[in-house]
Amino acid sequence: MGVENPEGVIGRDPQRAKILSAIYGTTAGRSTVCLLEGPIGSGKSALASEARARAAAAGLTVISIAELSLPGGVCAVLQQHGPGPFCLVADDIHRAGPADHAAVEQLIDQGPLSMNAGPSVLILATASPTSDPLTRRLARMAAKTGTRITLRGLTRGELATLLRLHGSHPSHELMTILHARSAGNPGIALRLAEEDLAPEAASRSPIPQQFLRPEVEQMEPCLRTFLEVLALDGGDARAEQAAEVSVQALQDADPGIDPLPTNELIDALSPILSGNGQEVRLEDSAWRETAVALVEPARRRKLHGLLAERTTGLARARHLSAASPVADPELADRLEAQAHTALDAGDYSASATYMALAMSLSQGEERRRRLITAGLTIGLAENPPGAVELSAEIDLVEDIPLTAFFRAGLSFFTGKLSDARSLLYAQLRSPQDAGEHHDLLRWRMLILLGSVEIAAADEHAAQAAVNEARRLGVEPSSRIDAVMSRVLVMHEVYALWNTGCVDEAISRLDVFLIEAEGTAEHTDALYFRGRAHFYAGHTAAALDDLERAEASRHQRVVPAAAQRGMAEQAVMEFHLGRWSDAILRSERVLAMARSTRDWRGLASSHSVLAMVAVAHADETAAAEHLDWLAHHVTTSSALPLYNVMTALVWSARMAGDHERALELISEFRRTRLSSWSDKVGLIGWRALEAGALLHLESPGPDQLRQAERLLESFSQKVARRPGLPLPFGHPQALQGKLSALRGDLDAAVEHYRAAIWLAAEFPHVRARIHHSLGVVHRDRGEHGLADEQFEAAKNIFAQLGAAPELSAVKSRLLSVAGRYTSLTPRERDMAYLISQGRTNREIAEGLFVSVKTVEYHVSNLLPKLGMTSRRELWTAAAVASQRTSPPEQTPGFAPGVHV
Repeated sequence: MGVENPEGVIGRDPQRAKILSAIYGTTAGRSTVCLLEGPIGSGKSALASEARARAAAAGLTVISIAELSLPGGVCAVLQQHGPGPFCLVADDIHRAGPADHAAVEQLIDQGPLSMNAGPSVLILATASPTSDPLTRRLARMAAKTGTRITLRGLTRGELATLLRLHGSHPSHELMTILHARSAGNPGIALRLAEEDLAPEAASRSPIPQQFLRPEVEQMEPCLRTFLEVLALDGGDARAEQAAEVSVQALQDADPGIDPLPTNELIDALSPILSGNGQEVRLEDSAWRETAVALVEPARRRKLHGLLAERTTGLARARHLSAASPVADPELADRLEAQAHTALDAGDYSASATYMALAMSLSQGEERRRRLITAGLTIGLAENPPGAVELSAEIDLVEDIPLTAFFRAGLSFFTGKLSDARSLLYAQLRSPQDAGEHHDLLRWRMLILLGSVEIAAADEHAAQAAVNEARRLGVEPSSRIDAVMSRVLVMHEVYALWNTGCVDEAISRLDVFLIEAEGTAEHTDALYFRGRAHFYAGHTAAALDDLERAEASRHQRVVPAAAQRGMAEQAVMEFHLGRWSDAILRSERVLAMARSTRDWRGLASSHSVLAMVAVAHADETAAAEHLDWLAHHVTTSSALPLYNVMTALVWSARMAGDHERALELISEFRRTRLSSWSDKVGLIGWRALEAGALLHLESPGPDQLRQAERLLESFSQKVARRPGLPLPFGHPQALQGKLSALRGDLDAAVEHYRAAIWLAAEFPHVRARIHHSLGVVHRDRGEHGLADEQFEAAKNIFAQLGAAPELSAVKSRLLSVAGRYTSLTPRERDMAYLISQGRTNREIAEGLFVSVKTVEYHVSNLLPKLGMTSRRELWTAAAVASQRTSPPEQTPGFAPGVHV
């Protein structure tokens, strides 16, 4: 439209595009409706204000709904404002008066929108969730033209930009809390930011509920009831079931009420719902908490009772418990039985929930007993939210060692490993009365301590905890302790692997997988054995284990264990060139972590996504993931920390910052992880170190000697364990680079050719070696062989989507700078004349030779320059003929890509 855009609202680009489309259609003579829907604070008015400015700049006459409702009729009022086209603005159309509604309805029924005659009109309306008939009619009209616009939360980055524009600069931790508490709602986030709260205070602030309360209180009874049911249900019931409960509750209160159909209820509340229309959910915690807080206790129990009649399983148990006003021993017994059934089936999360519900309906000693069982089951389920919810009940135990044990578990599940360790050691080292109860509690404490030390990457302390637990000789007598004994076996295997006893760890897992068939630990053990196999060089066995683990993940596995296993599986998939699978799996882990609030798997997943983003030249995503890895990594576990280090070094090398790569490796060498990595077979990082030295800009003699020493040490380690995976390169590839730097191109070719075969399992590394070998062949004047290697590299880079490297190798293929030196003087003359656009006859006349002679020379040029047609030759010669000698540097070398 040729209009200079005014200052835009933060984010909302897809929505802005729809508005511009509606404005453009109106200027072209088509009347339409554009409806902006969203809850309070979502930015409807701001975006509508921007839309008004854009409409006016595009030549539309902007009028308000109040002007349209003046006496004289719609068409007469429009004529008073000129010939059109018009933009009618109706802010909060659902709250407009009867006269305004009548005017809009007249415009729809008798004006340009129905008759398709007269000046075109754009109805630009905004509305909050409502069942108002006119608003719903406008929504249907806007939906038909694709201009029904729903404003949901801003992304974290957009929200951070908005807060900065308003003078607020929250820390990373606070920004995460603000985005979560507001669900991206700009109004709520700005109110929270204005208070300048500390992170803990922001996470507990009542501001979101205070902000939304007026919106809930103003809703029509049918929508408010439906909202309350969805909030109380938590996403378990289908839309029809929630609607049935809403209708029943409304008719119980007023038998004469005429409720809305389910689809209209969903349509009206769509700005705050998510789902597929059948399984809608109210995921925004602020809306849920606000709606629940406004429900009277008696009405809340009534709604839960109605939901219990329409749900099954765990959902029904929750509603039955919530519908019970006082202690209910009979229901508590039934829920405890269901907890035992779930535990036997390997569903620890469900078992913990059933037991916690049974505890809430109990009193006295029964409540205490069920509290202990619920706490242990939550620990087995590795469920941080459940542990936090149960923490308020811990003091009911009235047993100092047991209370310390539970608080240590809570600290562990919230990532506070030092606090957990201190609590456990304080109890384990204090004198206690001997006895069966003492030994059992001590045994449980030692198993938890093993979990803490494994997460903290202290394999020796973990092994000591495991050994002491074994010495106690406790025989499990309950279902929960039977599960804990399997956890103890897993700890033993982790400790073995961490101390470098890889083969023994795999053998123990072989036995354990038979014994633990049908349990949640079986799936966890499959993930672990797959990892152990991969880093021992048994790729086929690793992939088989991972495939079996993935198949059983949906049946029996602790969510945290699934996060860990899937994250490490994504790392392996990245190394094996399965980048699409690695991306999807890593993103799934991050999504699971947002739901479970568990930190396991995050570091490895961010590592994979960072490396893929760098390789795909996605600068925004790369910066986000690398920033998380550099400053916000939340793990102490050895393997994830190793993944973080290699991802940071790999990314620095890909960007050409080899000095930074060497700094990171120097820091890594100062930690005990460097020796640990060698013990478990993770020696691939040494290729990153030697490669960074060899790829420094103009490495000096000292640096080459240092690289040679590193390479010799690396080669010796590979020789001792030749089957270990080397996803960052084999010593042969580095030997090729070292030989090339020293001018021994023959040796470089031999090393590179051997390295290609040795990198057969790792496509990205293999492609880089093909590229490097092509460069050496080009330097030797072997242009045909060089092109073969460049083509091989190009195909792999294209398959992986490695954009910068693909661009670099394509430039090598298109460049004739190296090939041009192989032409004879006469052939260069020919190339020059072709570049001037001369035909063969014109060239023959100019050089006093026959046309056949020219054709002969041209046919010789084609294979030398790697061309197949005269058109390719003309284009290439247009560049190459301007040079009389090879350039100092081959053109087409992409910045940041080093081979």
